[in-house]
Amino acid sequence: MKRKIERFVVVTPRAVSPAGTSPRIHPPLGAISVLAEAKRNGYEALLFDAAAEGLKKGVLDSSYNPVVIEELDRIPYWKTGLRIEEIVAGVVKLAPDVIGMSCCTVVDRGEVAKTAKALKEASPATPIILGGHEASQWHEEILGNTPFPIGEIPAVDYVVVGPGQPVITSLLRCLDKPAMGNLPQGVARRFNGRVEFSGLPEFQPDHFAIPNYSLLPRVEVAGREKALDLYSFVGNPHAGRIGTILGIQGPIAYLPLLTSYGCGFDCSFCDTDKRLVRYAVENTMRIINEFDGLFGINYIDFMDNNFGGGNSISRDLAFEILSQVAGAGYQIGFSNGLTFESMARENFRLLRQFSQDGNVRHIAFPCENGNDRVLRMIRKPHTLSVVRKVLEFAKENLQTTNREGFFIGGFPETNGQPAERPCELEETFRFITECLEQQLLHQAIFLTLSPVTREYRRSWRQLYPTAPFEHCLFSRKTGVWPYPNSLLDEMHRKVKSINERLGRSVTRRL
Repeated sequence: MKRKIERFVVVTPRAVSPAGTSPRIHPPLGAISVLAEAKRNGYEALLFDAAAEGLKKGVLDSSYNPVVIEELDRIPYWKTGLRIEEIVAGVVKLAPDVIGMSCCTVVDRGEVAKTAKALKEASPATPIILGGHEASQWHEEILGNTPFPIGEIPAVDYVVVGPGQPVITSLLRCLDKPAMGNLPQGVARRFNGRVEFSGLPEFQPDHFAIPNYSLLPRVEVAGREKALDLYSFVGNPHAGRIGTILGIQGPIAYLPLLTSYGCGFDCSFCDTDKRLVRYAVENTMRIINEFDGLFGINYIDFMDNNFGGGNSISRDLAFEILSQVAGAGYQIGFSNGLTFESMARENFRLLRQFSQDGNVRHIAFPCENGNDRVLRMIRKPHTLSVVRKVLEFAKENLQTTNREGFFIGGFPETNGQPAERPCELEETFRFITECLEQQLLHQAIFLTLSPVTREYRRSWRQLYPTAPFEHCLFSRKTGVWPYPNSLLDEMHRKVKSINERLGRSVTRRL
């Protein structure tokens, strides 16, 4: 018997950024992983990336502006991509039997809500499934279990909680024949006036399809044998100015790569899954080879939260990946950071490997703060002593690697400990100055804490019960710090100034 559900389309929202700042545009790795698994099980799987499609339309038609300025509480934002009505028209034209939507970060929430509402109005009988990290963390709120109406997305019918790969095929089968049984594990929905959740599924990445990069939009570039994926063509990824890092001009084929999921640590400001699970080496190389075959590769950016971490087996896999990647001649970097714990272990074994391979062009060192008290409070697995030792070793042994440190300030009361004090903020600046003057770092980035974790987000929502979610990441209404925001503004200015004064080549601005 023919299935009623054949075509599954995943929609990713427009990109959001402060007005005047181009957004980071990345391949939607979660979406193309879930679509790959659906395709492996016989479904027609399509990606509709609203941000990328809008940018591509602007490339092909110079009269089209993919950026719209939208004011929220008189704060201007850029919304980059297709307009909502264009998204709806494009998705309706694809005639999906089920619509998936991706909500990866807090800043996606507003765009996802508007887009889902418009899609549901256009196709009221088509189920909408929401997935992504932000959706997983806040599925109850999204489905209506919240005292803050702004958090609910009524147009969403189901939320996938956790990784989508082990869930999507069973959920599509359930939607095809709902009378056959209960919801599969990993799904939340509204049921009898409450939120019903079926429990988390087991997830081992190697049991499922690898990301399907052929789904990505692409553009032809004169002088290149292969097309470029649209994200490489736009050239504003998480890693920043890759051309500066590599010392080359022109289009750069850039692969953001996840070889693992989760972290293994429990830092208070990060909502990453605490479990650390990895792809096998052969599957990691399959991912690299597939992307290379489609687009070529000039640079691989490892996006793992803890690439060199975990137990001895986990670390051995990481070192084998490094060996094969270096043997294939790829230039690499780590813009999402490497834990100091993983870099210091086994007498700096990881950094020694980098030095031996000679292909690591950029490392973002997650220093986080210049105070041991604050580091303990936020449950960071390192001390300032460890930070100094790692940075000193890197200075001596990774002289061709762009070494960036990132720091966070504005921590509120956490784990029963008092909030970061203004004098501690100043101590972080002194530590940044020390690192730059001693050339332990080439540049420093200072970030204001964004309240993404459950503890901090609840505090933020209590302070700003009707604030748009865009403010949670990008505006002065981000703050949950009990001291004046002007101190954080001044910190940003001072860090920018010292980077400029010492002549550092800042490859990215966050």
